Amino acid sequence: MRWWNTYKILHDMKEKLHWSAAEIRRYQFWKLRQIVRFAYHNSPFYREFYDKAGFSPDQVVSFEDITKIPLLQKKQIQETDPSHVVTQRDENGEPADLDWMVENTSGSTGRPLTIKRTWGDLYHIKAKIIRAFSQTGFRFYHRQAVIKSSAESLTGKHWFERLGILRKYWMAVTVSPEFNLESLRRIRPQHIHAYPSGVLAIAELLIERGQTLDIPVICTGAEVLDHISREKLQEAFNAEIFDLYGTREVGNISWECPAHNGMHVNEDALILELLDESGAPVPDGEEGQVVVTYLDGMDFPFIRYNIGDRAIRMPGICSCGIEFSRLKQVTGRSDSRIRLPSGKWISGLVFQELRDTTWLNAFRIVQDDEKAIKLQIAVRSKPQKRQLDALVKKTRKLVQDELDVIPEIVDKLEYDNSGKIKAVVCNLTSDDAPLSK
Repeated sequence: MRWWNTYKILHDMKEKLHWSAAEIRRYQFWKLRQIVRFAYHNSPFYREFYDKAGFSPDQVVSFEDITKIPLLQKKQIQETDPSHVVTQRDENGEPADLDWMVENTSGSTGRPLTIKRTWGDLYHIKAKIIRAFSQTGFRFYHRQAVIKSSAESLTGKHWFERLGILRKYWMAVTVSPEFNLESLRRIRPQHIHAYPSGVLAIAELLIERGQTLDIPVICTGAEVLDHISREKLQEAFNAEIFDLYGTREVGNISWECPAHNGMHVNEDALILELLDESGAPVPDGEEGQVVVTYLDGMDFPFIRYNIGDRAIRMPGICSCGIEFSRLKQVTGRSDSRIRLPSGKWISGLVFQELRDTTWLNAFRIVQDDEKAIKLQIAVRSKPQKRQLDALVKKTRKLVQDELDVIPEIVDKLEYDNSGKIKAVVCNLTSDDAPLSK
């Protein structure tokens, strides 16, 4: 009954939702010192990394000293044998003979990352996502449809699902929306957890047919959820929509509560920093790079880890009373921006305005050139020339008329390795320019 450990952790996590901001900060500092020291003394990778950077765990004497810890880039972990990163070791300094599980990140950036997990890691990751779901109204006896990259889970079916507890029904985004719609009618879930693009395809099919399918709660994640997509999901499913943010490396990072005013950061499990291009913290309300220290990840640490995403933090305390800080918006990955000839960058979110084009099924913006972007479009019906010209003109306006827009009609947009459809792809290599405001 090893999963029972998850519920013990979950109970403790729910109690922490009542903590004050001061209590949260004290706890974070205690855990920060603990994991930095533990990683340095037990992980060959971290010892070598910190020694080379001239950093010692003894330098962390206050919470603000987190800025003294070297930033960890994804490439560094990708190029390292995961057995060199783990902290659980035997008397000979070799990785302990534990029931390790190997996970890979989605590889949506082009190259996957290999992580070694212990059951202790999985308990904490599972507890975090269940706590997030519980804040959306999810209950243990609900049927949950999961619409992601494949119709299977990492750990398979569990014994408690046969008892009607935490029943999950896995569906793949890569199959037709018609098939997934019929599956939803058969399952009758009270709760959906899905990639936005996967469940949006079903919603648009329902809207096209003039139908609705009542599902109380839909939680989205792994892709940016824009306001137009949210409205379509509400219309098609009569659902309350909640956005979640997480990564394979550290699990759930933040979640939207019923107040629907930002996403609470799991500050009892991680420290989230938003930094500018120079590595300095950005003020609330400004976009920055997401850097995470996973406080519960003692076995395979992620300390000041640059995830590659960008987000905006909001000030103040939520009306729900939970004092965890909030993200206003996750704006996408660092490579989901477009560079203008002036050298400025614009967020890929500006292109969400294209989604209200009725004849457009899906789109992707691709930048391979400093002076132009390709607008790849999959259509419901062949557009007239004036409609296509209007779409190109609208897209040019979104890039401040600085880039040529080359339309390209395709049969369909292909999913990437992670089962997602990236709406914006920039293949230019530079991170030295800030986003335009």
